[in-house]
Amino acid sequence: MHHEALTKKAAELFPKLGEFRGFYLAGGTALALQIGHRVSVDFDLFTHAPIRNSLLQKVKDVFFDDAVRDLVNNRDELTVIIAGVKCTFLHYPYAIKQKTVSYRGVQLLAVPDIAVTKAYTIGRRGDFKDYFDLYCILKEKRAALGSVMRRAARVYGDDFNDRLFLEQLVYLDDVSETSVVFLKRAVTKAGLSRFFEDAVKKQRVRL
Repeated sequence: MHHEALTKKAAELFPKLGEFRGFYLAGGTALALQIGHRVSVDFDLFTHAPIRNSLLQKVKDVFFDDAVRDLVNNRDELTVIIAGVKCTFLHYPYAIKQKTVSYRGVQLLAVPDIAVTKAYTIGRRGDFKDYFDLYCILKEKRAALGSVMRRAARVYGDDFNDRLFLEQLVYLDDVSETSVVFLKRAVTKAGLSRFFEDAVKKQRVRL
């Protein structure tokens, strides 16, 4: 695991995430911990059940009340700022989780499953970090584009459009090249575009 992918404050908070049974860490931070490709600054925790009203109080109990500021609080999402670190507890209704990896008492969504969530996000117009995350997964051969698409179709059903996903994958003109602290070789938006164009061609898929 790559603990250096966490900021200092996030690293201090991380072990306490294991207190939230039924949740697993997903998104860029779960990926960064497993492959060490970039620094990630927030936490996204998924659960298949609706968010309980009592969750905010539990967060305050675990992290100390005065360090917690809530931004969103409903049955689908609880987003809080904990000592400057954004932490989202999300009701994720899709059956994405096939496997988790345990790290310091916290369950992380496995890399192939993260790839599927990134495909879904990009299909709905993700940001530069989403593209970079999927780029690293594919480039390091931790998942194949074809298998990611097939699984996304099964998991998300009509909510995932493979043609739209491929169109978004190779069109990055309107994606802002946001600041990323790379832990591996840096890549530009143009570099991502070239890589994905080649990946799509290799799949012999017509856009």
